[in-house]
Amino acid sequence: MPSKPIKQGYKIYGIADHGYLYNFMWSSRQKGLQDIVLQPDLTKTGCLVKNLALSLPRRRLSIYMDNYFTSIPLFSVLRACQFGATGTTRPHKELPPELKELKERFSTKLPWNTLLAKVVDNTLCLAWQDNNMVLALSNIHTVHNTDDFREKVRKRPAATSTNARIVRTVFGEESTKELCIPRFIDDYNHYMGGVDLANQFREAYEVHRTSQRNWWPLFYWLIDVACINAYRLYQLYTVQQKERPLAHKEFRIELYQKLLNYSSQAKLEQLYLKLSGKRLFIPESPRIHYWARRQKRTTCVWCLHKSRCDRVLGKKVIKSRVKRSFGGCVFCDVALCEEGECWAQYHSIRNTN
Repeated sequence: MPSKPIKQGYKIYGIADHGYLYNFMWSSRQKGLQDIVLQPDLTKTGCLVKNLALSLPRRRLSIYMDNYFTSIPLFSVLRACQFGATGTTRPHKELPPELKELKERFSTKLPWNTLLAKVVDNTLCLAWQDNNMVLALSNIHTVHNTDDFREKVRKRPAATSTNARIVRTVFGEESTKELCIPRFIDDYNHYMGGVDLANQFREAYEVHRTSQRNWWPLFYWLIDVACINAYRLYQLYTVQQKERPLAHKEFRIELYQKLLNYSSQAKLEQLYLKLSGKRLFIPESPRIHYWARRQKRTTCVWCLHKSRCDRVLGKKVIKSRVKRSFGGCVFCDVALCEEGECWAQYHSIRNTN
């Protein structure tokens, strides 16, 4: 999609708040939308929005969406499920015909801030004249009260913008001016764009790699989403604690360092578990483990273990430190150096690297 910051060719529908992606559903060109609960009076797109809304942790929330999803039947269903909804819309079957006609025939003739509204199935259908005619739906707003309008500082549009002559006459010679606009427009501008914000955060530092497997892009996308969600939660936490949050880049560096450090610890633990399971020395039975000469000279298992741990930690490995021995523990059946601390460290209850 040319106007989107992401470049990958998959389609995922998500519900997000200020860049935090709460839930998502995938769609493919071959198999279409994933299996969801369908409703006879809604399209598949409407059912998608309803399923995402019902996955939220609580009701009585307001959802803002663009004209790809909005319809009067969907807003009526969301209202019945105790969800508010606001969004721009395109002319569709249930939209009042007079609003369609305004959009098609009079979008360049009406003065700025002209507002017309009609209620259909408890959904407010609106047509508002800005740079162009804006069609919108809402089941939580009204337009007949004084507090349904707000004074907002607006910027004068460029002379080359669509229908600039309609709006520029309101500004006169001023570049900015405080104008009274409908509340539903102000709320839509303020709360809309949670998914776009998540895409913008993801596009700046993404882990995506080119792959021929169709599931790899989804895996990379999940990693990106987890990182962005963690960053947004971190910002929320620092604000509550009245602390200065790290910048996005600083947070990602800190996150990667912690994850890589955890990876080193996991590798060390794996090396530790690979040692012989019989090495535990029991003080009450010291004669079980005793050193004796072996038939063949082999590498000391503890020297080899230490060199592997050094390699995981990024230390310089000297081959001469990995010694070979003719003897070892008879009970554990491993080679160990006759001199030094290899015997004691190998048979300790817990070794420190």
